[in-house]
Amino acid sequence: MIKINNTTNLKNISKYFLATTLALGLLSAANTVIANQNSTIDNYNDRYTPEGRKKAGKRGTYKKDIHVWVYTSAFAKRFGMPKQWIDDELKGAEALAYRLDLDVYGTKCGYFSEVENCRPSTACIVDMYIDDKADLPWNTENRFDSRYGSKSIGVLIPQNIKDDPGWRKRAIKRGQQYKLGLDVVYVSGSKIPLNNYHLLEYDRDIYKNLDYISGAMTCRSFGKSRDIKIEIDKPVLRKNGSIKYNYGSLAHSITTPNSFMQRIEAYDKVQYEPNSLFNELRKRLSTTTKSNK
Repeated sequence: MIKINNTTNLKNISKYFLATTLALGLLSAANTVIANQNSTIDNYNDRYTPEGRKKAGKRGTYKKDIHVWVYTSAFAKRFGMPKQWIDDELKGAEALAYRLDLDVYGTKCGYFSEVENCRPSTACIVDMYIDDKADLPWNTENRFDSRYGSKSIGVLIPQNIKDDPGWRKRAIKRGQQYKLGLDVVYVSGSKIPLNNYHLLEYDRDIYKNLDYISGAMTCRSFGKSRDIKIEIDKPVLRKNGSIKYNYGSLAHSITTPNSFMQRIEAYDKVQYEPNSLFNELRKRLSTTTKSNK
């Protein structure tokens, strides 16, 4: 009997220690998860700024963020972004990001009648992150497509018309230069007339419940505008697939905060205007005028 009781007690004690160990282990794991979740909130500075990386004790190279951002508080929490770029006046999108891109359209030559005068073609890009509940009027079943990576294709011009690639035929059929995923995206502002948004890339459901589109705007005039509305139309199509302009219905609208536009204007003054084609032309006109005198 004594042996049986001792064995029973030993088993009970072992079960108690095992249960306690498991409970402590689960509690520790839960605390680790909570800590990791908290560490991902507003850790942008640790990732992308020199001051934040030094404070966090990080070394090595890191990717520089060249964008001007605006987003909702939910987007900031989800991606660990700084609170100072949250703006509740942003409507119709979870986030917008603006940048100057010197690689999209490549390098062009022959400016000012000089064959060897070459310069990168500037593109002012606006990336949009939109909740998929917006139900955007996609004209394709493909999840992803892009013109950013078509660098060598753009150089090739088939000498036989029958050898033309399929994507070029689709672009012509849809009736616009950059037909890609969405038919018509208009941008309007209160100060300066703006042209259409030329879509260059999209990813439907890039993150869970989040669609992404990226396209080019008119440099300089975009940043100087205020009360910006980005409107995505659901146009009526002709039998040949081309668009009947001014006969479509509004599918989705994005209201852009003026605080965001003010930061874009300041960004353009530093990043775009000093090296812009407009500034280069002004310098040449100034030099020509002085020489004529």
